[in-house]
Amino acid sequence: MLLDGHSAESVASRLGLSGTQCLYRWRKEILTQSGPIAGSLEGRVRELEAELRRVERERDILKKALAIFRRSE
Repeated sequence: MLLDGHSAESVASRLGLSGTQCLYRWRKEILTQSGPIAGSLEGRVRELEAELRRVERERDILKKALAIFRRSE
C-alpha cells in the first residue's frame, strides 16, 4: 500500500501498527532489493507529488480570487 501511494500514517492505521518506522524500513528494504530503477521511480513519484501539492495550492488561490472578484461585481 505504501508503494502504491498511500500515506504511511494511513497504512499503519489500517494494519494496526503503532508507528510508521517499520513501514519505512520495509519500503527501504524492498527498494534496495528492486535495484536502481525502483529508486528512480520513487524519486519521480516524490517530484510529482510535490508538483501536485503546488498546483493544488495555486488552484485554491485562484478559487479564492474568483470568489472575491464575483463579490465585487
